[in-house]
Amino acid sequence: MSEARKVVIVGGGIAGLTAAYTLWKRQVPFTLFEASERLGGVVRSESSGGFLLEAGPDSILAQKPEGLALCREVGLGPRLLPTNTDERKVYVVRNGRLHALPDGLMLMVPTRILPFLASSLFSWSGKLRMARDLVIPRRRDGADESIAEFMRRRFGEEALDLLGEPLMAGIHSGDPEKLSMRATFPRFVELEARYGSLVRGMLAARRGRRGAAGQAAFYSLQGGLAALVSALAARLPAAELRTGAAVRELTRVDGAWRVRLRSGEQVEACAVVVATPAQAAVELLAPLSADVGQTLAGIPFVSTAVVYLGFASKQVAHPLDGYGLLVPRRERLRSTAWSFFSTKYPGRAPQGQVLLRAFFGGARDPEILTLDDDALIALARSEAERLLGARGAPTLTRVYRWPRATPQMEVGHLGRVAQIEQRLSEMPGLFLTGAGLRSVGIPDGVADSTRVADAAASFVSESRP
Repeated sequence: MSEARKVVIVGGGIAGLTAAYTLWKRQVPFTLFEASERLGGVVRSESSGGFLLEAGPDSILAQKPEGLALCREVGLGPRLLPTNTDERKVYVVRNGRLHALPDGLMLMVPTRILPFLASSLFSWSGKLRMARDLVIPRRRDGADESIAEFMRRRFGEEALDLLGEPLMAGIHSGDPEKLSMRATFPRFVELEARYGSLVRGMLAARRGRRGAAGQAAFYSLQGGLAALVSALAARLPAAELRTGAAVRELTRVDGAWRVRLRSGEQVEACAVVVATPAQAAVELLAPLSADVGQTLAGIPFVSTAVVYLGFASKQVAHPLDGYGLLVPRRERLRSTAWSFFSTKYPGRAPQGQVLLRAFFGGARDPEILTLDDDALIALARSEAERLLGARGAPTLTRVYRWPRATPQMEVGHLGRVAQIEQRLSEMPGLFLTGAGLRSVGIPDGVADSTRVADAAASFVSESRP
């Protein structure tokens, strides 16, 4: 393993592990350094009393193939677990009552007319305004806009309040007035440009996927998503996966890279892949380029908390006949969304028990993490009783905190990333991936880190003496 060909990877989350796996397949020597004592980053699964808990992400989107393809490639195909295809309802709270989203609503786009017209969630004026998507001219200037601006333009204010805002609070923990449509939902921008209407575009996409009818939109893994972390690590040389090893400095010396750890250890490398969240990359990249450091530091991250409550089934009045519920800001509750976790994925709770997962914080409620665990649990219990009729003491409680862990891709984000890439091109052998740049979710992270690792491998090959 010649140092002249080695690649150093900084960061041992899914992005870093996927980059390492890509290099391993291409027979490029590497060493991965992870500052914490465990691999996986925000992917973390735990078992307690027969309950299976996901501290971070709980699903892999099927529509983007890279995540599921990686699972199958590392031998996890038989362990892929689809979401419940029989009980798929998603509820939205309006005026304190739960209303099921109409069948055929794909994120924010109605694709079946009768269920949409019969829905109790939207007013008739709101339904008529959403239907105007069929005749509103497409935007032609190509400029970036916020999710809120996009939704108001296509579907109106009511759709934004009842769908856009709670979806963004639930998916991205963000503020739709600030998040970039092009960075977070480029598919909708493309559908508008191609079809002039999101409804027509989604109907065309659905016709193209008729063979996939009834298939799950999301998957997890038996035993939890941490199984992917374990499977990747098992494929790689253990000696090259260094945990508890924080990288402090990168310097370019005589055409190579010198990597210095906080422990004082130094490693020489042909190339470096920084696979950390954007905020963590600032310390390493700012000394190399003030512009890159400043741009990375300007990418906001918000804090979130997840609270699990386990109950005996008889303690919960609601049938929990779906995936969960969304809580619009107008309801003035502290939770942003709830997952009916034991319905969404079988085997997440013991027989006769149910498992609820509540989400707090994000851009809507940044101060929530100032509450201690007992206060967060009490708040979750109170809102679970109000929303779902959950009464009595839970059989399980657990709190997971993620301070400044969720990136916010705000309007203009793609332009800022392009500026970073331009400056990095002036530093041969330095590559950047990770949360807050080009990826949202596991499939995007896998795709981007694979692309970056392939570029690093090609650089090493071309640089070989």
